[in-house]
Amino acid sequence: MTYFDYSDAPVPVRQDLVDAHNRAWDRIAHAGTWLTGAERTAIAAEARHARGCALCAEQKAALSPFAVTGEHDTLGQVSAEKVEMIHRIVADPGRLTKSWVAGRLSVIPDTDYVETVSIIAHVTAIDTFAHAIGLAPRPLPEPQPGEPARYRPAEARLNDFWVPNITAEEAGENEADLFKGRQSNIRRAMTLVPAEVRHFFDLGTYQYLGGEAMREFVKKVRSITRAQIELVAGRVSAINQCTY
Repeated sequence: MTYFDYSDAPVPVRQDLVDAHNRAWDRIAHAGTWLTGAERTAIAAEARHARGCALCAEQKAALSPFAVTGEHDTLGQVSAEKVEMIHRIVADPGRLTKSWVAGRLSVIPDTDYVETVSIIAHVTAIDTFAHAIGLAPRPLPEPQPGEPARYRPAEARLNDFWVPNITAEEAGENEADLFKGRQSNIRRAMTLVPAEVRHFFDLGTYQYLGGEAMREFVKKVRSITRAQIELVAGRVSAINQCTY
């Protein structure tokens, strides 16, 4: 299904990027590994709504987010526990703590948590792209029927991360493709729900760079050079207080 064509964009948009955005929206609309299409689209909508939450803005401005209490502005389509999770991840991710995540996992299944993080990441990436080229966020997809796969990899365990995950050395046959001979924290982060790792890197390959292009420092693979790409990426990371 076509959700994006960017025919109204003020700049040309590569077709492979348009296709990647359409795939991402289609995946949000359909049942995932642990969440239905209705649940996934509701999370996407709440992630967008969180950007205008007054409580989140106050917490972001405070010395500690825990110094400000109140009620989140919400669409009312997801549970209160998940609203807190979504809003904090959207509004103030740089100050999340291990104890806060543990608190969320006491009321939200770890698999739901990871799948929700992936949905937030997808919506944020695509909406940020639209904003960057001067467009309003595109309408979210309509949820589609279907049941979640409910697949939990046997190798996933709680180690040095805050949620269960798989290391490259311990990956089974079903998850061997997630690492492709290399390991990084970003590749391990969502391995409790392997499908979301594949989805995230499918989007990242076209919105940023794929695995082979990541190792190309001389040949120009985008309209700007790799050095220029990393300059922009580094500046954005600094502004967003991304310590990765």
